[in-house]
Amino acid sequence: MFKQTLRFVFYLIISILIGIAVTLTIDHFENIAVEKKVRKDLESELRGAVSSFNSYSNNHAPEESIKFIKKFSVSSMQDRVIAVDSEDKIPDKDKFKYLFTFKDGGRRVDFYIINAYLQGELGILENHELVLGLMTIVAIFTIMVLYSEKKRQRREMRIQMEIKHEEFRKILKEQETLALLGRMSATLAHELKTPVATISNMVQVLPARIKDEKFTDRFIAITGEELKRTQQLIDNLLVYGKEIGVAGREWIHLKPFIGDLAERDGLIISGCSDVNLLCDKFYMGLLLENLLRNSRAAKATGVNVSLNSDKGGMVEMSFEDDGAGFPADTDLEQLLNPFITMRSSGAGLGLYLVKKIGAAHGWKIQLFRPANGAGIRIIISQGEVRINEG
Repeated sequence: MFKQTLRFVFYLIISILIGIAVTLTIDHFENIAVEKKVRKDLESELRGAVSSFNSYSNNHAPEESIKFIKKFSVSSMQDRVIAVDSEDKIPDKDKFKYLFTFKDGGRRVDFYIINAYLQGELGILENHELVLGLMTIVAIFTIMVLYSEKKRQRREMRIQMEIKHEEFRKILKEQETLALLGRMSATLAHELKTPVATISNMVQVLPARIKDEKFTDRFIAITGEELKRTQQLIDNLLVYGKEIGVAGREWIHLKPFIGDLAERDGLIISGCSDVNLLCDKFYMGLLLENLLRNSRAAKATGVNVSLNSDKGGMVEMSFEDDGAGFPADTDLEQLLNPFITMRSSGAGLGLYLVKKIGAAHGWKIQLFRPANGAGIRIIISQGEVRINEG
């Protein structure tokens, strides 16, 4: 309340100052017009008196006109003007103001207005000027108050809109979370159905064929494979639902690291340079596992890994498999989004997690179509790749 009162006082002071300035400006220009009129009237009166004198006095000497006009100014206009011979000293400028010079023959006389008379004619301020100044003050004050009120209303409206926007954003986020939970639940249920059904069928048959060595070996292999697939799905869903932090980076020997992961999937790694890579070991393993699992699902037998430096201080690490590849009509950028898959089975999280893990490291992930199979390119800062010598 105090701030609002202080603001209104400030507006009033500004309005009064502007009103005074407007009033004084109008008064100044009106005084200029009045002064011009006074000068014109005085000069016309003096010249008119001389003209009348000349018309009634024929054949008079020039000196007589000068004497007449001087006497006339003294007798009839002594409180308004004074006459001074041009040869005499100029009067005090603070008391007199030059009007005009009268010439007749070889003689000249200068006339000056008496400042006291002129100031009396000009006046100080008239009623209409004061009324105009007051109206200006009221108008300026009203405009400033209205502008301030409009500004306050806009500010309050903006705050209300921001509050509403934040509420809508929270509601939208909650809806997205619920939708995501629904998709994740549906994905988990769909993906777990096959391994659970497979293991369940094997378990039902197991008592009858417990002594069958080939069956038990097959049971162990299939059960292990299905459990591994289930664990991979759970890991992906857990990583999908949280923020990834890669504070604990370490140098890993890339070639044997990829080789061990590829061996589990029955894939052959070729062309990998002997380098160390600075990364989060756990998340790098998860990234490579998703890449290799996609290659195996595409019926690939091997993956070629190549590293190339570019001129921008970056290293391009490319993975090219010999599998089925990407369909020609598929938007590769869309495949990096969650729950987008080309296979009838699969959650559609593999490439999205690759992108998410890469982004957490500050890397850029790109999909491309090589001559055969599918390709993915990871663009890494040169400082995060170290070549092993010897």
